Amino acid sequence: MRDHSAAYWFSIGDHVEVMEDVTKAGVNLKGRKGIVMEAWEKCEVDPTCCCAEQVEVDLAIRVDFQGTEEDEKEDGTFQFRFNEEELKKVKVELPVAFDGMSCKAFKLEHLDAQRNAAARMKASAE
Repeated sequence: MRDHSAAYWFSIGDHVEVMEDVTKAGVNLKGRKGIVMEAWEKCEVDPTCCCAEQVEVDLAIRVDFQGTEEDEKEDGTFQFRFNEEELKKVKVELPVAFDGMSCKAFKLEHLDAQRNAAARMKASAE
């Protein structure tokens, strides 16, 4: 039974996007992306698990954003608390290292190395 005693859909480290009109310091955060820093759980904070009725559901998720409220490209970070319904998880594409070598060139380099190794083994056996 969901008693509003915990955040159910998000975990620390999740990447999220603000989906609703939410204002902080006079700026609408809708569309901003951040990382979940805290997802409140009743029994983690209250070992007797008795005080769910005292939870403010609209503050269950704390998200860290890059930049300032006005501009995400500025230096710094800020945090804000949300209701679960105001956020959605987003998939983050991590950059892949690329050394400039094409797949074909990579394969040819390894084939050449294998051929050279085989030639050396053959020459040493003779």
